[in-house]
Amino acid sequence: MKRLLSVLLAAAIGISTTACSSGGGAASSSASAQTSSAEDQRPYYVRDSDKVTGTITVYTTMEETQQVVLKELWSKYYPKCEMKIQADSVGTLATKIRGDQSSNADVVIGGLFQADGDTYHDILQKYTAACDKEQAYHDSNGYYTYYDVQLMCLVVNPSLRDQLGIKIEGYEDLLNPKLKGKIILADPNASSSGWRQLQTILTVMGDKFNDDKSWDYIKKLIPMSFSTTSSKDVYNLVSNGEYVAGLSYESSVKAMIKDGAPIECVYMKEGNTAMAGGAAIVKSAKNLEAAQSMMDLLSSSEFQSLRAKESSGRGSNSLCNLSDLPAAKTLNVKELDFDYLAKNKESICKKWNDLWAQLNK
Repeated sequence: MKRLLSVLLAAAIGISTTACSSGGGAASSSASAQTSSAEDQRPYYVRDSDKVTGTITVYTTMEETQQVVLKELWSKYYPKCEMKIQADSVGTLATKIRGDQSSNADVVIGGLFQADGDTYHDILQKYTAACDKEQAYHDSNGYYTYYDVQLMCLVVNPSLRDQLGIKIEGYEDLLNPKLKGKIILADPNASSSGWRQLQTILTVMGDKFNDDKSWDYIKKLIPMSFSTTSSKDVYNLVSNGEYVAGLSYESSVKAMIKDGAPIECVYMKEGNTAMAGGAAIVKSAKNLEAAQSMMDLLSSSEFQSLRAKESSGRGSNSLCNLSDLPAAKTLNVKELDFDYLAKNKESICKKWNDLWAQLNK
């Protein structure tokens, strides 16, 4: 009898062990299938997460809200690749890349525009992003991946403006004597937003681009203003109450307003200009797989729509949602000659520099 019980018990244990083993295999197989299914369901512009690992070093002009949007989406698709960010003006970032062989930058995001010409080609490499066919803007040289369409604005501190008892609806209003020393702008030599603002003034404040009438306006504006080399200083210092108004760009000002900053975004009544901006892979990128994956993600309507929702960034992908931004057609947007700007940036900036030195003696 004892022998029979021993045999039955052994058999039961064997069956139990087999069942557990079989169940574990099924669970393992199920998990594997789910992982495989998740990879299969990834958007066409997202690569296999196992191929994108290590660290990607991002040099960017993006403000904090946009950085958060990008980091969260990147982590969602590429959890095995850590993103490290260094933020500054594009001029400063380019100088770091050119002068520091140990910069480790893989990509530059922001501050790269249609009118740059070959300014940064020496530190970049060509790449065509996965969503290129959906883009409304393309870099004919093949270096830039666009994700942004930048319109310009004035950033205004309404409390300080109201204390002065004035209105600020456009460029002409900045010449009010009460604003002398209370306006901040970015240096067009060092800042992408400064260069874009100069383009816009030369476009909308004269009878034709770069004419004497537009430069006459600039001669009046310069003595009223303080200059900085950083685009961020403009909207941050207006928000902090150090200046009443600044010459800035739409996306960052709108993003700060969403975050509760006590400022207003004023679209100039005289008109505006639009220019596609984007990102590129650094020529010496150490993590090329990740760098290319980043360009693909930036070009997608998914990223651009999220960016528009969270930080009011105007996207370049034709499928991107505009969110709460006004349609460009309502802002009296005037066309720019990008080839002319690329070829003549140096001479235009030199004229600005000469006037700044002359009028600030």
